[in-house]
Amino acid sequence: MERSKINESQWLSYKTIAQDVEKTGQYQPLIDWYDQNCKAFEGSTYAAKKCSEILYKYIRNDSNLAILDLGCGTGDQSYILNKMGVQALFYGIDMSAGMLELARSKGLYIELKQSILPEIPYPDNTFDFVISAGTLCSPGNGPPQSLPEAIRVTKPAGILCFSYRKHWFETEESGWKKVHEEMLEIGLMKQLSSEVDDYNRIKKDEQFSGLYFVVQKL
Repeated sequence: MERSKINESQWLSYKTIAQDVEKTGQYQPLIDWYDQNCKAFEGSTYAAKKCSEILYKYIRNDSNLAILDLGCGTGDQSYILNKMGVQALFYGIDMSAGMLELARSKGLYIELKQSILPEIPYPDNTFDFVISAGTLCSPGNGPPQSLPEAIRVTKPAGILCFSYRKHWFETEESGWKKVHEEMLEIGLMKQLSSEVDDYNRIKKDEQFSGLYFVVQKL
């Protein structure tokens, strides 16, 4: 999760809850927090814009493409891609019912499901593309096993575009860097591009630096 339009009090409460989730594995307090604060995420977070712009370079013009918006939040990624002219079959999952309600109001999704990562309730090889902005490798939002699960539901040669919180990726206890590198080493995916950017243009803080990856399922 990135700071978006939330205020300092909301941000501090989020950090405390997310840290507790990492320790306990109990997601309900974070789900409740998202339900209560979901409207603060309307209007496109920085990571949503960035991931959408990156993924757009790889999307061919085909209205039958199936795109999974992983941790879809209020539906900003699909909204941005649609505005770019992408006519695809959008699907979304999120842990928060409040977020899903706002995403549904955009009228772009074929289906929206409430699910807690790493569970992605779709069969193997379902999606041509997977996009995930501000969800993977973000404390409290899902364990590292979410990455192989995202690969599982992607079609062979399909593309995944996602952001990581840089400091959390590089923190050994998170386990994200280890799993990411394992997916490359065992040949489940290959990396097409990567870049470092900042989640927050107002406060230049290393904590909010983001890693953006594009990988292809092998």
